[in-house]
Amino acid sequence: MSGLIVTLRGIRSRFGRSTLVVLLSTVAIAAAVLVPLYSRAAAQSVLTDTVAGPPPIVAGLTARSTELQDMSTKVDARLKATPIVASVLGSPQDTIANSVDPAIKQKSRGRLVYRPGACEHLTIVEGRCPGENELMISDRTVERIDVHMGDLVRLPATGGSSRTTIGAPPPKNPSFPVVGIYRIGDPTDPYWETTGFFGGSEFNEYGDGTKIVDELFTGTESTVRSIPLGRPVASIEYPLVPERVRLGDVPELLRELNALSAANSIEDVAFTIGLLDSLRVADRQRSAITASVPTVALPLVVLCWFVLFLVVAAVTDDRRAEIAVGKLRGLSLGGITRFAVGEPLLLIALAAPLGLLLGIGLTNLAAGAFLAPGVDVQVGWPALLVGLGALFGAVAAAVLGARETVRASIGALLRRVPHRARRRALVVEAIVAALALAALYQLLAGSDGQSATLGYAAPALIALLAGLLTARLLGLVARRRLPRAVRRGRLPTLLAAAQVGRRPESARLVAVLTVALALLTFAATIWDVSSANRLRTANAEIGADRVYVVNATEPNQVRAAVARIDPTGQVAMAVTRVKQSYNLDYVDLIGVDAERMLAVSRWPDKSPEQVAAVAKSLDDASAPTVTLKTGRVQVRATVRALQQKRPMSLGMVVGEPGAAPRSIYLGPLKSGSATYSGDLTCAPAGCRLLGLQVRRYPGDNEPGAATVTIESLELGGAPLDAALSVPGAWRPTEPLPATQTMNISTDDSGLTLDVTGASSMDIVAQYGDVSAEAPVVLAGPAPADDPEAGSFSFPLLGRAPDPVKVVDHVDLVPRGGGNALLFDGPAMVDRAERSAGLNTDQMTFEVWATDAAPADLGARLAAEGVPVVRTESWSAQMTQLGRAAPALALRLYLFSGLVALLLALLALVLDAGITAPWRREQARGLRLTGVPAKALRAMANRENLMVLGYPVVAGVVAGVGGAALVLPAIALVSIDGGDQAYRLGGWWLLGSLLFLLVALVGAGLVLRRVRGGAR
Repeated sequence: MSGLIVTLRGIRSRFGRSTLVVLLSTVAIAAAVLVPLYSRAAAQSVLTDTVAGPPPIVAGLTARSTELQDMSTKVDARLKATPIVASVLGSPQDTIANSVDPAIKQKSRGRLVYRPGACEHLTIVEGRCPGENELMISDRTVERIDVHMGDLVRLPATGGSSRTTIGAPPPKNPSFPVVGIYRIGDPTDPYWETTGFFGGSEFNEYGDGTKIVDELFTGTESTVRSIPLGRPVASIEYPLVPERVRLGDVPELLRELNALSAANSIEDVAFTIGLLDSLRVADRQRSAITASVPTVALPLVVLCWFVLFLVVAAVTDDRRAEIAVGKLRGLSLGGITRFAVGEPLLLIALAAPLGLLLGIGLTNLAAGAFLAPGVDVQVGWPALLVGLGALFGAVAAAVLGARETVRASIGALLRRVPHRARRRALVVEAIVAALALAALYQLLAGSDGQSATLGYAAPALIALLAGLLTARLLGLVARRRLPRAVRRGRLPTLLAAAQVGRRPESARLVAVLTVALALLTFAATIWDVSSANRLRTANAEIGADRVYVVNATEPNQVRAAVARIDPTGQVAMAVTRVKQSYNLDYVDLIGVDAERMLAVSRWPDKSPEQVAAVAKSLDDASAPTVTLKTGRVQVRATVRALQQKRPMSLGMVVGEPGAAPRSIYLGPLKSGSATYSGDLTCAPAGCRLLGLQVRRYPGDNEPGAATVTIESLELGGAPLDAALSVPGAWRPTEPLPATQTMNISTDDSGLTLDVTGASSMDIVAQYGDVSAEAPVVLAGPAPADDPEAGSFSFPLLGRAPDPVKVVDHVDLVPRGGGNALLFDGPAMVDRAERSAGLNTDQMTFEVWATDAAPADLGARLAAEGVPVVRTESWSAQMTQLGRAAPALALRLYLFSGLVALLLALLALVLDAGITAPWRREQARGLRLTGVPAKALRAMANRENLMVLGYPVVAGVVAGVGGAALVLPAIALVSIDGGDQAYRLGGWWLLGSLLFLLVALVGAGLVLRRVRGGAR
């Protein structure tokens, strides 16, 4: 009992130092406990984020059949057999739809839909929600097809009559009254997600003039099924609730999902399961976190143990007199050891629960600050075992710290002889240095798997190596300066070198400071680079502040809708995307609006000035566009050198939006001057002149030739300016077939075509309102035989290959990443219309918008007939990237570096406080021998400069240099690594250096005050 009282009194008398021992032990245990706690919380976070990435309907379970009622029973029975799957799914949403052609004054097509709850997600502007055998139509349908409240609308199935059996009577199609008129609400409402509803804008119709109308809603499933010869499609969508997917349930969840996926369908009910792919991706993220977090946290734990070792050694050394008295009184080695380490062991025991609570608190703080919503901290046996291990490590550090003083002789204790470094310490340092160098070699020269494993451990090894070398260098410099100062009579330098050189504690403190500064500098550098890469990746993956994926039939429909919503061109842009396969890979084709690109898009690695230059380089215009309309075309031409076996003729090639080029017959060629004419019919939007042609007689493969001079073009009696006398405005078709030749020349008389042909193919001269080669921005290798080609042919938006030229080669393009072609979309639409037409089957239509765009842009797009099916956000993507596995590991590194620096500075201040009394005695003794106070102050300044300056330089160099070495081995954004840019992108490194400067200045002031100006 008396021993405990003595220990408690000792703690009380040395309260400040005792508090520091508790603090260090608490931090060491908390850092250790963080490993399992943070690993599990981070794994749960990436799991939640990964499964929440796709739309809930896509990530969940969808069942499709032809009957809704029976399907519900079958699906419910299957989900009862998979309870874990059922627990992560939300309330089901039923839908049944039938394609119909409303029989009214104008040809139209739409879908008769029953979807429970639809009225709650629409705005009813007139009438009421429909019941059985009743209809509710949109206000746009009222305007488009002239149907009103109370009208009876007959609904034949689309293609129903064509499917009747020969000899069977025609079906009797039902008629239903219109009892309500609705207005589209928010098409981005999750209720409408993935439905593709609301495509009935005034500009949306089929080629034969059939108008597409919005969905016709009814009140019961039986109404939808009552359409004779219809083909109803029923679906039940179970949205995923990401917060319900828990890490501990994943193994059983995978088993049940695999069982469902293997079945694929039950009794004519087809299943689509999106969660399986997300879980596989999440498992890779979890593995990356499990591998990186312990490697990041372990250096902090070891550093805490070492600082604790230094603190206990300093505190025990300060009790030399007490220990010497104990030995004089005959205490055994065991008794002396208990007396010496009793205080720190009791303090460490007190720190154990505090460390556990601190670890839990820090993990909770991280969960609330940057982990996914709904992530909780679970304390299990791994955290308790790791905490117990950290406790034993702290105890071992305390015992080792007191060992030298306890084993010292009574004379050495009373004379305060400094402990000398032994050969064993040199051997240990040599072993550590060898291991660090071997690990670095393995990191730089090893395989990808080994590099990934060592990538997070390497900074600690580099920091440790730098600390050992700096400590040794400081001792060597001090010993070299001592005789030199004696010879030159420099008293302050002599005293400072003697103080640093004779105390091994100085070398240990320098090593700790160097390690801490290297870790902090490395963490700040790597986080700075990763921040720049997250910004770069978000720009490449999203491309704008907001991206709306929309339903449309062709590019000009989206472009026109955007132009009506944003006539200024400053907040929105229509974009067409195609994934084109090439060489066992895919090339992303991004068709932007070059005039709006600067204002709307987010470019990776480019400034606004550079983006403006790119937009200018994408200009595809050449000669002015010649717009045509319905009317009589007349061409005045002179024909010479006509050679033909069967009659050749003159034609004009025109193009229309969304259609393939067509030829207008103008009459047979005849020698001499003549007027050739033909009738042109264009859609209301107009036509465009694409070229002139010498037409061969069908099947005529005999050689033929002609020289035709086009003198003038007229449409409806009005002249057309087709640049007939402008050099370069007309060109041959590229590539020209081997059986044809064409020479084009211009002069004041007009355009001269000198042609020959030995096949039945027509010979076409193209009007050059677009350049010969389409300008593109290329990311990655060229999709051509030569990956470095600057010009090649590749199908962009059309069905035929387009000749293109690379005007800029970049690492990444917006929304396309590192293997893409970006071009001016409207220009490429025009090109496709002059060749084989648009390849709309493979197109995805998007609207990019800035944050300044209207908040209801989705609703406005739906009102224009391009309903939104998915929305993506740049800010949400940045948040997601900041919660990915690499970012979570690097955040822990940043925290570890900051804590390491604070611990090292505390150890430095504590050492100053412990040594202050006898250092003051030394100063008074030196003053008595005649040493001036100015020399003592100079000594203190030089000593502080050596103890603080060497670690600063070595730590910063080791941190930044280590970052440069290991950056290629560390995933900065995604676990796959991918294309990474190694440059600073923010203020983290400068901020850490500024923090370091402030901390060191503060530490220097504290040192001077603690030691009363003696140091």
